[in-house]
Order: sequence, then C-alpha cells, then structure tokens
Amino acid sequence: MGFLACQSQEKNKPSASSPEMGKSSVTAQKRLASTVEPNRKFTYPERELDYLMHIWEGEYDNVEQLDFDKIQLKEGEVAPHERVHASVRQFQNSNFGVGAVYVEEYRKDDPTNIARKCVYQLFPDDNEKAIRVKVFHFKDKKAVLAAGKSFDGIASLTAESEALVEGCEMILRRNGNGFLAKTIDKSCNKSADGKQNIDYQFSITEESFGFQEIIYQSGKRMADNKQVSAYHMEKARCFTCMLDFPNDTNGRPTVTKHYIDIYDQGGSFEFEYPDGRQMHFGMRNTWSFGMHRETFVIYIVDKATQKTLIYSWGNPGADRIGFNPGWIRAQCDLKTDRNVKMQQELRPGS
Repeated sequence: MGFLACQSQEKNKPSASSPEMGKSSVTAQKRLASTVEPNRKFTYPERELDYLMHIWEGEYDNVEQLDFDKIQLKEGEVAPHERVHASVRQFQNSNFGVGAVYVEEYRKDDPTNIARKCVYQLFPDDNEKAIRVKVFHFKDKKAVLAAGKSFDGIASLTAESEALVEGCEMILRRNGNGFLAKTIDKSCNKSADGKQNIDYQFSITEESFGFQEIIYQSGKRMADNKQVSAYHMEKARCFTCMLDFPNDTNGRPTVTKHYIDIYDQGGSFEFEYPDGRQMHFGMRNTWSFGMHRETFVIYIVDKATQKTLIYSWGNPGADRIGFNPGWIRAQCDLKTDRNVKMQQELRPGS
C-alpha cells in the first residue's frame, strides 16, 4: 500500500487548507503556562512539561533507519525493524487536562495497520522531580489521524471510559537534550506465568521520537540477541506539491494533473504518466554517503523497471524543491495556507 501522505494523498479540486488534526481553526492550542497562577513560579517539573508539550507534537517516521538496516544486514538475516509512522497531537480534552497527548502509530507503510493508539496523560511530579505518565490504550484500533478524521468522536472521553483500558504508569525524565520515559518497576505486560515482563520506554527530542521494549525474565534482563532493537523515528515536515505534464493541446505548455500532500520522511505518491507508465514520486531527507551530509531529495522511479528517471536535491532545511526536465514538472512547497493557495492559483506554464 502506498504511503499515506500528510493525511490526504491527493487534492483533485482546489480547496482551502484545513486546521491541523486535533486543533480548532478559531482557538489556540492550550499551554500549561496559561493555567498557572500569574504570581507563582513554575516548578522544575512544570517547566519541563511545558517544554515537552511544545516540542513533541508532529509526525515521525523511521524510513531512514530502514536504509541503515539494509546496509548492516548479513546474508540470511531478518531485518530488525518494520516501517513505522507515528502521529503525535496534543489531546484537546478537558477531562485529561492540558498535559495530554494522543499517539497513533501504524506499521508497514499501511495506515490501517494500527499498532499503537493511546493517550498519554502527563503530570508534574515534584517528589520525583520528573513527569509522571498515565497511559490509556484504545480498545478500538481504527485509525483517526492516519484516516484524516477529526478528534470529534473522542473529544469527550474520560479516563474511566469503556473505550479505554489503562496501561502501565511511566516516569519521564530529562535525558541529555531530550526526555526518556520508562515503565515504573519494569512491571508491564507480564506473561501468563508471571515470569516475563517488559519495560516499554520511549524517548523524545525536538527532532526525533523513539521507543524500545526491554524484556526481563524472572527479574533479569534477557540477552541482547533476545531483545527487539530500538526504533528511531525522525520528525517529518509536510509539503504540498503540484505535478505538471506537457500539454498536448494548444495553450499552456503544461497542465497540472495532481495536487498532493507528502511528508519529507519517506513520503510517496503513485501515478500514471500519460503514456501509460506507472511511476512513483518520492521525497526523502536522507544521508548522502558521497557528500557526507544530510540531503533533501525528490525523485521519480519507473515502477516497471525500478529505474530512477530523475531526482533533485537541496538543503535538508529547505522549504521549496522541484525539477523540470521537460517531460514532467514538480514543484513542492512547505505546506502552509499561503503556499497551498499560491499553488492552486499558479499558472502551470509560469
């Protein structure tokens, strides 16, 4: 299945950009800073929580990790990781307070293959000088963000709702330039005989989100070859792109066939060229071994031959990228209301 790009794969008709999932078009996102009495100083855990809520929200993907897996695999070995995409949004639900996030994770490039769907409720803990995390898993694993749906259906949930099951509590602490959360007492997900348990951990920085499950047997950490390798996802940016083909009639030299939204961490779009060939348009922020630096790349592959027909590269922080070899034109801009409007009003031949 093709990678679901920025919640909406293609826009057949020009339309206004909608608010980000979990947000309102008229209300600003709540911050812990707005809930504390004006004349009281933040405690250390409160400041950490406020910063965490500021950096965590976003889209994350481990497509780059899979590339390094291929390089390191020996013949006959099984890849240690699956493709994972995670969406994180502040959970605008007064029943859970301002320190709550919704996390939705899908596997194998398939937005219907939901592996994790939960709410993390976060509290400043002055005694621990850390952040305490309550975990609530959804019994229903149907996609919300990956399906482009709003939060309306779950906005009134409470911690006691039958739709949720409470998971294992965690403690989240500062770890270098980010945060690391660990299951309290490593007591989560015990096996039927009670001898095996899992310490689920996740890490957050401004540009990454990772997780791992550390398995213990009878209280002892199992050997490395019995563990699942840690997952590392990088934060993705959403771009809006227009794909133009040569016009075979009089008038403009090109005509826009597709308006698409796509992530710069492994986003892709499948399309048919006018001559019938099936093609794959992709976008990556990847490591260039030749230039020894991160590189922002877009490319087109002929699906039948798996031959790369064209690619273009630039700075990984760039907000615009494109190419025009004559037989196709691609223009991609960082997705903003202004850029979406600009593209849909732009003459393809300009």
